[in-house]
Amino acid sequence: MKSAEDFTEADVFRNIAYVTMKDETRIAYISYCPKKSGRYPTVFLYDPYIANSTPFEIAKEFLDAGYAFVGANLPGTGCSEGVIDFWHEQRMIKGGPYGAEVVEWIARQPWSDGNIGMVGNSSAGQPQFWVAAERPPHLRAIVASGFGDGYEFLGYPGGMLPLLEGAWAIDSEFVTGPRGAEWRINQGDTECANIRGSDRQVIKTSFFDAWRNHPLKDEFWDSETLVSKELIDRVTVPSMIIGAWQEAYGGAAMANVRMFTHFMQNVKNKKLVLMNGDHGINGPGPRGYSLVDKERMKFLDRWVKGVKNGIDSEPPITVYWEVQQPEGDPKKSVAGWVTHHNTWPDPKVERRTFYLTADAQISPEKPGANSNEGSRAYLYPTGTELYGDNQQFQVRPYSRGVLNYRTAPVTSDMVLLGNPEVVLYLSIDNGDDADVELTLKDVAPDGVLFVQSGLLRASLRAIDNERTYVDEVVHSFRKPEKLVPGEIYELRMSFISPIAHVVRQGHSLELTIGATNPIPHSVLGTIPAGAASINRVYHSAQYSSRILLPVIPGAVAQAPAPAYDALRGQPYRKDDEFVPGGLPIQ
Repeated sequence: MKSAEDFTEADVFRNIAYVTMKDETRIAYISYCPKKSGRYPTVFLYDPYIANSTPFEIAKEFLDAGYAFVGANLPGTGCSEGVIDFWHEQRMIKGGPYGAEVVEWIARQPWSDGNIGMVGNSSAGQPQFWVAAERPPHLRAIVASGFGDGYEFLGYPGGMLPLLEGAWAIDSEFVTGPRGAEWRINQGDTECANIRGSDRQVIKTSFFDAWRNHPLKDEFWDSETLVSKELIDRVTVPSMIIGAWQEAYGGAAMANVRMFTHFMQNVKNKKLVLMNGDHGINGPGPRGYSLVDKERMKFLDRWVKGVKNGIDSEPPITVYWEVQQPEGDPKKSVAGWVTHHNTWPDPKVERRTFYLTADAQISPEKPGANSNEGSRAYLYPTGTELYGDNQQFQVRPYSRGVLNYRTAPVTSDMVLLGNPEVVLYLSIDNGDDADVELTLKDVAPDGVLFVQSGLLRASLRAIDNERTYVDEVVHSFRKPEKLVPGEIYELRMSFISPIAHVVRQGHSLELTIGATNPIPHSVLGTIPAGAASINRVYHSAQYSSRILLPVIPGAVAQAPAPAYDALRGQPYRKDDEFVPGGLPIQ
């Protein structure tokens, strides 16, 4: 077997062709296997993008490690045949059974040793569970990363339609997918040209149209949900889930944690790997962290190749803290330190309550009859700050349209692991609704670092008590309950994803409350609900707005603070001036 640095395209056979399903539907695939004779375990990538046109550079990582590689498109996408209701449809009806048939086809190939593992990020992460639920005999393991899910993770985080996710859905269906098909056609795949636009490949409606037609969590979203007992109880193969805290695509890390902690009860060998970073760190590919590449390969080697490498004796949860990429190279990624956990949330975590005060503080003192009494008002909806990148983050939000709160500088490191919860007592004076966006930031003596965000449409504040956990407030999103001007409402909300973050000695935490911002940032950006209004947040003993922080008592940072620009997905600005914000009225 050649070493990693020796493999080139000349060393492998590449095949661009089709697998015929039992119902005569043909699924487009591309395969790479070493020219050196032998039988190889195989890595399978299955998605609605360009898996059927996977470039050699993506397959190379696995070829170098001793695997063959197959990429195939979901039915009705790329060059695959199929009549589907909408792009990205992955329900058990088609996506799962067809993927399972491809797994068994791979096992029958002369270059396959019959051991197959699936990999993929985002829309290549989700279908792995649909396939695994079919229990194809030769599927040995799945490694899924960065997958959102259903209504609150993909369609309407916080009950709001993200404009840039709409753009993503349109680009994926009409730009990215066709690009892969065009590549195959240019490589001589004449069948692809015949399939596309024919009655053998039909998408009945666009994903974005289907999405917009279902603004509440109804049967449509229930049929698409991934994190469900009915589906996941059928998954038994060894499973690794990888997530990133600053993953903006509908809070995928929260979906990943929820899946692992509450639903994968029949999976004996499972692993959850979490770290700071954005959607692209999960790979496979050039933007993926080398840390993720190594974790993924170690899992595949154990459960697909059968290598006794000790991973099955490790604690099931690994957290990488303060991952950086020296020289901007994700393949040189390094963590400040690593922790291992047997359960989530870790039992050492204490959920400490800090109160928002009328003088813009975040305080451990309970509100009393004097200093914390009262409310603060802000103009709605001018939008809170943008955190898509450093350039956006430099622009402070309009101060009259947000409320800022800040802790005193901490006297010792405060280590956070989990999802903060915020309880707000809110009123409006006009309209019938309000969207709330939170941003949580770490304030150092010389700058401000974005940590996490949270979203909730006030009319969709009803909580799903059966699915709310210690570490996550889950809303039902079934029926709007409009607001009445002048009445005070309790809003309980988690952030988009959990966090692993150290507020170092001398630093403060800052919480900003405002409206959503329609300007796209990351993949968010929503048009706020309701009408022009003066909104209020209350701070009295009766209406004690507060934040619950998941603190590990006595823990401290295990490495020096990283440079501001070293943390991917976490923009910063060189500014620590505190502006309380809000309107100058009582």
